Amino acid sequence: MEIVQNGGNCNCDDCKTYTSFSMPQEVIEAAEKGELILFCGAGISTESKKVLPYSFYEKILTTLNREYNMKVESDVSFAELMELFCKTVPNGRKKLIHTIKERFDYIKSFPELYSTATKFHEELAGVPKINTVITTNWDDFFENECGMVPIIDDKDISLWNTFSKRVFKVHGSINNIGSIVATTSDYEDCYDRLSNKPIGAQLKTILSTHTVVFIGFSFGDDDLNKIIEILSSDLGDFAPQYFLITIDESWEKTDNKNILPIITDAYYFVHSLKKILIDKKIIESDSVYNFAKYANEKVSKLHFEWLDKDNGFSDRLKEYPELILSVAYQDGRQHAYQRCAANKKLGDYIFKDYLEKVIESYISIVGHHHHTGNILMEYYFLGYLDGLINLQEFQNNNEEVGIIPCFVYHDKYFEEESELLSYIDENRNNQVYELLKGLELSPETVPHFAPWVY
Repeated sequence: MEIVQNGGNCNCDDCKTYTSFSMPQEVIEAAEKGELILFCGAGISTESKKVLPYSFYEKILTTLNREYNMKVESDVSFAELMELFCKTVPNGRKKLIHTIKERFDYIKSFPELYSTATKFHEELAGVPKINTVITTNWDDFFENECGMVPIIDDKDISLWNTFSKRVFKVHGSINNIGSIVATTSDYEDCYDRLSNKPIGAQLKTILSTHTVVFIGFSFGDDDLNKIIEILSSDLGDFAPQYFLITIDESWEKTDNKNILPIITDAYYFVHSLKKILIDKKIIESDSVYNFAKYANEKVSKLHFEWLDKDNGFSDRLKEYPELILSVAYQDGRQHAYQRCAANKKLGDYIFKDYLEKVIESYISIVGHHHHTGNILMEYYFLGYLDGLINLQEFQNNNEEVGIIPCFVYHDKYFEEESELLSYIDENRNNQVYELLKGLELSPETVPHFAPWVY
């Protein structure tokens, strides 16, 4: 066990409110190898009391009792309550699906609520070593925040390992309304699929060969117990021990010998595990994505202000066609930052040595275009390469690095256009000048280099 001290062994203010817990060494080692599986329930997303003060269960119960004058007790099971709703309310199934979507849409319409509902998912995106999640949740937060591909039915199973990250949706998805498991009859069909169909067989294989951590389930959750029973039924004495992340200390009294409770918050667990992996140099800090966003904003602002027609760029381009090289270079820089920022959900850029390998490939690309004399593509990919190097420097230098200059000519870098023009006046290469002058760009044309594969 690795003891996670109060504060998550780090200095962030958010963690100081959490208490210490023991992180199992088995969990750490599984995460290092990319073999840690999370099995997530509703407590980590929309059903957390931190998101809304009332649960979906309470919403349906209140609707039946107030609008249909029923006297349903709060001890009825979730599936039984949904079944009762569908049988009582006109067009009950449609109304139930509409109510589910309405709840998700409401949360998404308020950034504060959505941020709270997806706090766990955003943190999980920073641990790309966890690439497989199983969930009973209907929402699409793992897809939207972690870049995971949903696996919903048997037809999806053959493609599950086609993608680097995936989420098994045991109870269906709001984006596939026919798949939603809610009523008692739905649950019976679900248990049958898990017992007898390919998706169940695949999940059994995953759960029997990987370290599994359950998160977001309440004590005595009948559905969780049934799923574990089904997926472990053929293993007998070889059934693995599962870990359960919960703040409910009642789990410490469970008779289920296959479940080892870890009393802590779901977000804090993932945050602490991420910190451990960063300290062990398994992954890099995901702050590189924020830097990429910041760097792109800085370069883009300079780029578009520089190319503004009102600033006379077209006139200067006629006299100094070499300026188009800095246009290509800046476009490449922007695209390098943009691609990194867009990758946050997948997490490739924080894998150890990822940037080093990509940089090596772009050094080769720049060299190829230099050798073939394609000077515009040489400068575009030089910009992309320098953007990657800037990101790597940010990771390697304790995040204390600035934005490198954006004007370039003959391996020289300049902070301002005026410095570049002065250098060209004194060091003009006539062959390059004639080549670029021959492009004869229209005064109305704003030069731009798209992120295509050249």
